[in-house]
Amino acid sequence: MSVLSHRAPLVASVLLVLAGSAQAMSSDNFFIDDVYADAEKWTVGVNLARKSCVMDMEFVGNTEIQIGKDANGSSDQYYMMFANPGWTYEEGGDYAVTVKFNQVSTWNGDGVGMRLHKYRGVSLEGIKRGVIDEFASMRTLSLRIGKTNYGTFNLTTTGKGVAKLEECARAVASGNISLASIAERIAANSSAAGPAAPNDDNRFSKPPAREDSPPEANRPEANRDQDEGRVGYSTGTGFFINSDGYLLTNAHVVEGCGDAMVRRALSGPVPARIVAREKTNDLAILKIDEKPEAFGTFRGAPQIRLGDSIVVFGYPLTGLLSSTGNLSTGLISSLTGAGDDVSKLQISAPVQSGNSGGAVVDQSGRIVAIVVAKANIQARGTEEKPDIEVIQNVNFAIKAGMAQFFLDANQVNYTVEPPGEDLKTPDVAEIARKFTAQVICEVRR
Repeated sequence: MSVLSHRAPLVASVLLVLAGSAQAMSSDNFFIDDVYADAEKWTVGVNLARKSCVMDMEFVGNTEIQIGKDANGSSDQYYMMFANPGWTYEEGGDYAVTVKFNQVSTWNGDGVGMRLHKYRGVSLEGIKRGVIDEFASMRTLSLRIGKTNYGTFNLTTTGKGVAKLEECARAVASGNISLASIAERIAANSSAAGPAAPNDDNRFSKPPAREDSPPEANRPEANRDQDEGRVGYSTGTGFFINSDGYLLTNAHVVEGCGDAMVRRALSGPVPARIVAREKTNDLAILKIDEKPEAFGTFRGAPQIRLGDSIVVFGYPLTGLLSSTGNLSTGLISSLTGAGDDVSKLQISAPVQSGNSGGAVVDQSGRIVAIVVAKANIQARGTEEKPDIEVIQNVNFAIKAGMAQFFLDANQVNYTVEPPGEDLKTPDVAEIARKFTAQVICEVRR
């Protein structure tokens, strides 16, 4: 038997017995065999192996969270599954799992390793209804498996997902949704299509539409949007400028942003509020409720000079490069931007998509500018003799003074200090890393 314990402030610990045992969980236990509804960002559907319904969503960083009802036992029980293609948990292995809601209410449980195609993770089986009710009412979920913290996940739409999950489960229990009909349809489709591909992941989170779904042209607009990826994510970089959780980034990083989140190094994302945006100078202020590990300091006099060394730390090319951040170095190439724009600097440090909003620091770790744009390709020549010239190491950053004006206008505190003595680049990198974060924007298309 595995045990789930709950700890809340000023409340004695409560022990809840789980029905799950430490054995490998079949992939069938985590498929969505038939879609029931899209509840905001959650996909709700029927799972034949569990004889009930599940809700599933992929979060930033490719972490999948699935909550489901299991009607195989004498009484209805639930499970919570966490998986990611980058995790390496062994099927059937025992793993201690800690789930914290709103950074206050904590549940500890014994999970079992599972695998579904490229995803590996851990499932908490035999969960009682009280955990799910709490899950539905909370804003954030923090996850730790063993000694590894996977950060915080945004639960703002979870209540609607759980409501649809229960509605679906009632329909299955009453027979309004026929498990036998779903199984027959899957078998018929499999026979018509031939053997399934060994790496087919389609049934994991968002399986193909049901056969009885209306044609594309006749479907409601909201449903078409959902299928076409109505909610997407864009990422950039930001940096903390005081101990109250305020951070600075580019306005274009949070353009069209519904919910914003901030992720630091190996931690998971935490919700962030967009305080102010200013498109003219492409700046934005965000705020999180947590206290940051560190915050940056702007450089005072003497000002940065042409040819001075600079360091850029950020989170470029999410999914391709390191999720812990990347460092690049260079020089101040010009004290003005393109077209002699006096609000910007030109830097030679390489930057990529996702570096936008990151701090440019001097060799003492003081902030001198904010990354805003890069130059890629410029066409030159004539139609008779066309050629392409690749412009190398030409990137632009907003001067720190412009950012300070913006912060002053929004009454946000920051610190300015003269440059200190030059440090070794690894030391500068560590300073920048501590006050830099990835900014994640949920974009509704």
